[in-house]
Amino acid sequence: MGRAKPRAPTFALGIAALLLAVPASAEGTSVVTIAAGGLRNDDGQVVCALFDSGKGFPDGKHALKGDVVQVQSRGGVCRFTGVAPGTYAVALFHDENKDKVLNTFLGIPREGFGFSRNAPPSTFGPPKFSAAAFRVVKGDYTIRVSMRYL
Repeated sequence: MGRAKPRAPTFALGIAALLLAVPASAEGTSVVTIAAGGLRNDDGQVVCALFDSGKGFPDGKHALKGDVVQVQSRGGVCRFTGVAPGTYAVALFHDENKDKVLNTFLGIPREGFGFSRNAPPSTFGPPKFSAAAFRVVKGDYTIRVSMRYL
């Protein structure tokens, strides 16, 4: 009897929720910058979503804030301002064809994806919020994420 083959992550980030207006940084809040690297080409854009809980993570329609940036030099930098102290996680993907969807084939992502803390996907999908979570107290934060391609 053969060992069961792990399933690839089967998640998607909804672009509509990611285009939320991002307020200017207010007193007592932080700026969180997401530096995505390791993209396989300079095509398309990077779609980032910031979450403040595990509810719906990493589905973009449950994101607290979102950002979309053009790919440059095989990377992209998303920026979230006005982030209050708390625990957060980030999910992002390389939208190579700019269709605002993480394209999959049989549930396997065909475009790059990543999570804060470079949390790896679980056997049957994306990581848990706790695996990607980071703490924001006060100040500016830069989170580096390496894209994964399957």
